[in-house]
Amino acid sequence: MQRNNKNTTYLFVFALFHFLSSIKGDNSTVVNSEYPWLRLPPTPQLPYPHHGQYAQINDISIWYTIYGPKHGAPILFLHGGLANSNYWGLQIQQLQNTYKCILMDSRAQGRSSSSSANITYDLMTSDVVSLLNYLGVSKIHLVGWSDGANIGLNLAMHHPGRLYSLFAFGANYHSSGGNDASIPPIFVAYLKRTQAEYEAFNANKSYEILFNDLLTMWAIYPNWTKVDLGKIPSDLPVWIVDGDHDEVVNREQPDTMASWIPQAGELILPRTSHFAFIQEPTRFTTALEEFLAEVTKTTACSNYRFPR
Repeated sequence: MQRNNKNTTYLFVFALFHFLSSIKGDNSTVVNSEYPWLRLPPTPQLPYPHHGQYAQINDISIWYTIYGPKHGAPILFLHGGLANSNYWGLQIQQLQNTYKCILMDSRAQGRSSSSSANITYDLMTSDVVSLLNYLGVSKIHLVGWSDGANIGLNLAMHHPGRLYSLFAFGANYHSSGGNDASIPPIFVAYLKRTQAEYEAFNANKSYEILFNDLLTMWAIYPNWTKVDLGKIPSDLPVWIVDGDHDEVVNREQPDTMASWIPQAGELILPRTSHFAFIQEPTRFTTALEEFLAEVTKTTACSNYRFPR
């Protein structure tokens, strides 16, 4: 059953928006704690060297980079809202010797450009499909965090033929899925950090505009139902994954999604939050490797092309 806390979510969004102007003076973005779920470690770096490139698609420039063996099974990593692909650095370090790892910065975020169109999950899903077409990749395993996981779910509903599997971490099916109207210190630090990172990548662009655009989307999307998520094919491997102390998404969201998606698995990572992949990277990446090992045993990965 959907938890009815949409008003709480709006309060959280409102508080975040008005909090933005107060975070510029303090540059502290690393949060330490004896409890892993309360930590925000430094943003990882992508392995060196990385050859970031731009694809001109859907009237914008999408930044992407690729690691790994040319004929490895392709995995697309999608970051969370306001972030960038660097956040996957620890996972890429571990997986790049086995898998073809593709990373992209979502539209208007990281190093990718924006357009006048409103940001939506449908539009960002279209960007993913267009990038895959640009690269000549027919199918992928998709690993998504937060907004990236929501894009993955949207892809699974509307373009399931482009996916071998989906590992969706920190997703939500409804905009009412926020935990409460408070702003935890770890998320305060995340806002400060993503602002600094965005401004380093985009000297002449406004983080506040991006922030407002995403808040507008988060206030109303996603709004999927059991019928929507039930469209995901039962033979598409899906894991719904979250941290047991997620400060952004309440537990009802992954529990419900896992029950609505045919044959989906659910994994709750202990002692972690919405940032599990940097709080407990070994635990997170081991779970991801187990998932990929399981699905690649039963999924033929022979029909993808990688001409570049």
